[in-house]
Amino acid sequence: MSKKNKIAFGKLNLLRNDKLENNKIRIGFVGGGPNSFIGYTHRLSARFDNRFEFLAGVFSRDKKKSVKFGESLGIDKERCYNDFKEMAEKEAKRDDGIEALGIMTPSGNHYQIAKEFIKNKVHIICDKPLTSTIKDAENLKKLITKHKIIFALTHNYSSYPMLREAKEIVQSGKIGKITLVNVEYPQGYTVAIKKNEEKEVLKWRLDKNQTGPSMILSEIGTHAYHLLRYVTGLEVEQLSAEVSSLSSEISVDDNAFILLRIKNNIRGSIWVSSAATGGENGLKIRVFGNKGGLEWFQDDANNLKFIELNSPTKIITRASNMVSKFSMESSRVAAGHPEGFFEAFANIYTEFADSINAYKKNKKHKNTFPTIDDGLKGIKFIFAAKNSSNNNSKWIKI
Repeated sequence: MSKKNKIAFGKLNLLRNDKLENNKIRIGFVGGGPNSFIGYTHRLSARFDNRFEFLAGVFSRDKKKSVKFGESLGIDKERCYNDFKEMAEKEAKRDDGIEALGIMTPSGNHYQIAKEFIKNKVHIICDKPLTSTIKDAENLKKLITKHKIIFALTHNYSSYPMLREAKEIVQSGKIGKITLVNVEYPQGYTVAIKKNEEKEVLKWRLDKNQTGPSMILSEIGTHAYHLLRYVTGLEVEQLSAEVSSLSSEISVDDNAFILLRIKNNIRGSIWVSSAATGGENGLKIRVFGNKGGLEWFQDDANNLKFIELNSPTKIITRASNMVSKFSMESSRVAAGHPEGFFEAFANIYTEFADSINAYKKNKKHKNTFPTIDDGLKGIKFIFAAKNSSNNNSKWIKI
């Protein structure tokens, strides 16, 4: 990193760490109890930049378990609830009641939980996918619009610094007119599951009321779809999909191949799977234009491949003197050190806090995190892909 960038980076992180230290947003959580990785991720991310004060939560339907876990996190036992409606009602009556809520339950519950808090003007940060039905997603959007609520959806992959750099490169026109886009997300966690283990391992993922019509599209498909839209700024017009199970041992789909038609004759594809033996989190996006191309792979998250026409491939490294201001602002660690998943997740929490504070001061603020609109589009994508697959991969308009 150049001397100029080191100074800029240092100032950025000083501001990040000290900003609003005495003006923390009061936050509570529903879901993410003991042994929940996503719960741990949300709570850790909320603490990264000193923007939130963690005060209340529902961590189990069992009152004793909820209190025990909440107290282990430093929460007053009087604010450890076992019912989200009770939590919404009691927190609304407190002078120090929560101002924001993190939701990390299965998606079938998101709308019911969120609406209880939204009517009390509590801002929402929610795990993906948004809901399990289009109706719930549309109703949630109406509520958020009506009550002027700040809403963030944790498609955290879009917050990696080098994916934000990719977005900036695309917007700058450096790769020219986009012609092709590909996103892949191969995992292998369902490969070894046997029929008699399915309920124990997959749990709520077997319930269509929680996942919607497709387990694999709900689990990771919306991540891939959002990433494509985020980096390219493009909207898919039609899709043709094959969504299926490649295992005779499980009763839900574990693989999806999706072809995409995008305006201006742009073509794309998405492949998501939990049936890729040995796959861990092989998320990858490739964008090709008539002047160049980009490639980012989560296993090498701090580097971005940039290919210019008739030139050797360049590797752009995170926090180097080649990256944009947006990418630099999304970094916490100096160049040369690894930075990854938790930091990207924390970017959404910090930007969510920035928007809430701007809202409280009646200031205009541009949201850089995934919003309710991204969530609704993700749900429509799931239903369109499943509809296509059920009709012999017929092309379906989104």
